[in-house]
Amino acid sequence: MKICMLTSGHDVFDNRIYYKEILSLKKKYKDIYIIAPGYKDFTTDDGIIVKCFPPRKSWRDRIRPMKDMFNIAKDLGVDVYHAHEPDSFQVATKLKKALGCKIIYDSHEYHPESFSEHFGAIKAPMEKLIYLYEKSLGKKADYIVTVNELLVNKFKKYNSNVELVPNYPVLKDEEFIKEEINNPTFIYVGGLREDRGIFKILEAIKLVKKEDCKYIFVGPFETKEFESKCYKFIEDDLKDKDIVFTGKIPHMEVFDYLRKAHAGFVILQPDNWRYVNAEPIKLFEYMSSKTAIIGSDFPMVRNIVEEAESGLLVEATSPESIAEAIEKLSNDLEKTKLMGEKGYLKVKELYNWSVCEKRLLNAYEKLS
Repeated sequence: MKICMLTSGHDVFDNRIYYKEILSLKKKYKDIYIIAPGYKDFTTDDGIIVKCFPPRKSWRDRIRPMKDMFNIAKDLGVDVYHAHEPDSFQVATKLKKALGCKIIYDSHEYHPESFSEHFGAIKAPMEKLIYLYEKSLGKKADYIVTVNELLVNKFKKYNSNVELVPNYPVLKDEEFIKEEINNPTFIYVGGLREDRGIFKILEAIKLVKKEDCKYIFVGPFETKEFESKCYKFIEDDLKDKDIVFTGKIPHMEVFDYLRKAHAGFVILQPDNWRYVNAEPIKLFEYMSSKTAIIGSDFPMVRNIVEEAESGLLVEATSPESIAEAIEKLSNDLEKTKLMGEKGYLKVKELYNWSVCEKRLLNAYEKLS
């Protein structure tokens, strides 16, 4: 069976698409392609053939990239096209009509809610319209895979072939080894944005009385404006704090920083409905690296953190609540390390990619 991943908005080396799904499928299927935004075709070290089309110039630039994707994909003529967004899945439906191939829709986002945010005053009707658009496409899927029970239940209303494939982390064969760091070290990994609680964390750091804490932010700022806002606050109020911004770094280097961290921030903000109703992948990545959690007290986050006893929950909009959690964890590093160990054991038992890999391969088995 030949397989081709289609993505209009993700990087070739996206964590879920490449390091989880593609490398899992590669264990069983030899010929795997990915068509993604880029400027030059190449073959990865794992033997995955990458076909690129020029990235869109703006959020609204969607027609030309999809035409490019269709033309490249049609020439490949594979058995299964596996798409990761509504627009790339629309391409897949056209390929199915033209080639008689099988198609998979992989929904790891709340797309109607997300896309409609770009339409301001007409957000509500646009959300409904995009939902109907996604529904009409989803009916044509030979299989739908998605990341949580809310989305499974949504898709099962109009397609019986739905598989839950959560975004759990890949566990290495060898146990994750932490470095022995004496200073309490806190980390955030991901894009630096206001709605992910970055500024709330900075405001909390200002309130922390303990002086030997270190704070590491791994990832790029998503806008220059927000970057300027954060650096101005640091310059004005946090000069005496040990704060490091790494910028964007290679995926594997993230683990070098996680080895040094005692606790990780998952302070998603409640203004975003998608965050309140999500299992953040960062939560599991921290747990898989024996890093305790400081997380927003949202239902899905609470269920995981409380069951695993892997961290502390905070009021997401309250710097005071976040600062209190930082103080608690930094004042008892042995207890913090125990939380990290408990989180790791729960990931090893339940929240790891090997569970998901079996479900993904099962879906492909049914298509073959």
